[in-house]
Amino acid sequence: MTSEMLLSLIIFVTAYAFLVTEKIHRTIVALLGATAMVVFGIFNDLTKIYTEYIDFNTIFLLIGMMTFVSVIKKSGLFEFLGLEALKLSKGSVLKLYVYFMTIVALSSAVLDNVTTILVILPITLAVSDTAGVNPVPFVLGEIFASNIGGAATLIGDPPNIMIGSAADLHFIDFVVNLGPVLLVIFGLVNLFLIFVFRKTLTKKIDSELLLQTESAITNKKHFYISIALLCIAVVLFILQKSLGIESSFIALMIASIAMLLIRPKEVEKTLEEIEWSTILFFVGLFIMVGALEETGFLEYLAKHILALSRGSFQLAKVFVVNVSGFASAFVDNIPYTATMIPVIESMQKLDPQTFGNLEPMWWALSLGACLGGNGTAIGASANVIGLALLKKYYNKQISFLQFFKYGIVVLFISLAVSTAFLVFFF
Repeated sequence: MTSEMLLSLIIFVTAYAFLVTEKIHRTIVALLGATAMVVFGIFNDLTKIYTEYIDFNTIFLLIGMMTFVSVIKKSGLFEFLGLEALKLSKGSVLKLYVYFMTIVALSSAVLDNVTTILVILPITLAVSDTAGVNPVPFVLGEIFASNIGGAATLIGDPPNIMIGSAADLHFIDFVVNLGPVLLVIFGLVNLFLIFVFRKTLTKKIDSELLLQTESAITNKKHFYISIALLCIAVVLFILQKSLGIESSFIALMIASIAMLLIRPKEVEKTLEEIEWSTILFFVGLFIMVGALEETGFLEYLAKHILALSRGSFQLAKVFVVNVSGFASAFVDNIPYTATMIPVIESMQKLDPQTFGNLEPMWWALSLGACLGGNGTAIGASANVIGLALLKKYYNKQISFLQFFKYGIVVLFISLAVSTAFLVFFF
């Protein structure tokens, strides 16, 4: 390990320690960590921070969707949809939970995880508020469901797109090979959450609430415009690959149209409602993880995985899925995946007899990188956004350690099932 690797790792771990203790606001910690990486000369070329390490597509996607959600929630759309969900559940909180988790998982398979959380979580919080139900199990469940669902398809999570491109794997390959194991993981994770939060999820909702619907709509014209824009946004997100446009452009376009049609005289007020602290937190986090990539630490970690396998195909699969899972709980899975792809490709070159068929290795990398995000509060973008929305709209906070208490169990469940799946079926 070089001195630059060690220095970047020390700064990253120190910042993480402050994030865990929550003594200092996470945005300040992330920005100070990013600043330290620059001040201590970790980056040889500072322009790479903006051209390679900060994911501006994610940043602008967040800004666009936060703005859009802020505008359309004024129409009462989320409250309306929430009340409809309540009626469908017939007063059962458990049924309501299952409905929302299923919707989030399926949506995340075809949409960006962040987009799914930004659209569905406000509806969930509106339901919780109306029904007087603790929103925490719903928020945690939807965060976990979004990351599990995103792993099921080629377009569900960025690591899968990268793996598919490198290994020439197609949409149906991911669905057929990963769909069954992810369905099992989804079921087990939700059984765990239902058991932990059984006191909340076994409650019944007041029957009078099930009769309300129209009272939620504050402005019918804005309500119908909101529905139309939401449907257009979902269609565009589904078709974005074939249209050749970034998800951030769709989000910003829809947000701009929403402001024009619904809140044209309240632009500044709308922009003030964006979670700018969350946006800046992502910027700082991208720079810190970029520093680990810049110094070669991620590549260093990847090569050690190969060394530990000692030429065993089975051991290599186990190491790849588990190390990827725990690594992705702490660092961005995109640069990690980008680093691991050439390492896995090199396995075949170094030992073509043992690693003649690399497909199981690609599934191991996909499962580890995508599911690892459930381990910590900052393991995936959906986690950060979900917790920020809970604090903003419900004034309730889940600390880093509280999330970790549930996330680490979910991560162990995911990796245990994934490991067994890879060992016995590949």
